[in-house]
Amino acid sequence: MNDQRMSTLVKATLAEQVHKELRSRIVSGRLAGGTRLLPNELAEDLGVSPTPVKEACARLESDGLVVVSARRGIVVRRMTIEDIEELYDARLLLERAAIERAFETGRVDDRLISDLQNSFELHRRHANAETLDELATALAYDRQFHKTIVLRAGIGMVSDWHNRILSQTHTVFVSVPGHYERSVTDHQAILDALDARSVEQTLAAIERHLWNSRSNARLLVRRLDQTFASAG
Repeated sequence: MNDQRMSTLVKATLAEQVHKELRSRIVSGRLAGGTRLLPNELAEDLGVSPTPVKEACARLESDGLVVVSARRGIVVRRMTIEDIEELYDARLLLERAAIERAFETGRVDDRLISDLQNSFELHRRHANAETLDELATALAYDRQFHKTIVLRAGIGMVSDWHNRILSQTHTVFVSVPGHYERSVTDHQAILDALDARSVEQTLAAIERHLWNSRSNARLLVRRLDQTFASAG
């Protein structure tokens, strides 16, 4: 392998690592909505050159996690009420279709129930979060629960779309610590319906859960908007 090819691979690997790290910081709330990302400062913090940082930010823009403009540069995306409506409409379509597909193809089995039970127990353990770090942990297990269901549809492209949408919606929740007992109750209902092998009950449970989550997200966005308005 020639030196030029090796250099290209190293740059690609660095950009992937930086993308993974910055994505983790955004989804966990360490980089909150409205935060400006300065490539030179991030490069110094991460111990890399600005080039992989800029490449990573381009991927984050594609992920829907940052917004790039001529006026403000690169900024962590702040969700609006309109964003929430669109994201949850997309989640409902994808998660309903994934559930129906999983039942049709016989992929709702004991292994799925076991995997979901593990995610559920870990999510429940951290759901009464009193800090943003603990909340981020709870939401990571929340995402794992939903990702496990959608993966059972067996369509990789759909899983990729769903993963990006989950990351975007959860950037709202990591902004404000709180108690999320209702999400635990909702997940239990989904798990019970899957365990009973009832597609109708599962679809009804996922719809109730996403409606409750959408309502909570709307409240948080309004609260965050008030906080930014007061700060301004």
